[in-house]
Amino acid sequence: MKVFCLALLLSTQLVAALPPFAEAKREIQAILESDKLSEFVPYGDVFEEIVKIDGGYLIVTNKRAVQVIVHFEKNPLIGPPKINLEFVPSSR
Repeated sequence: MKVFCLALLLSTQLVAALPPFAEAKREIQAILESDKLSEFVPYGDVFEEIVKIDGGYLIVTNKRAVQVIVHFEKNPLIGPPKINLEFVPSSR
């Protein structure tokens, strides 16, 4: 029976859902660590807000606003899905 359960477990795609706070933290961390962020928020801008919006986040600095759309890529292994980010300049 143990072998059957293990085989069933390994043959199906599992998605590990994180609690909402942990998932938001992971998304914001991915945004802040992204090399692409510096293309939209240059050195010298001061972060004022990071606001959760439908489909992603709105980052507001003292000079500009950038919308970050969060896309999730299916993960064939156990664990949270990979995060892909799309940066879009936004009006304040």
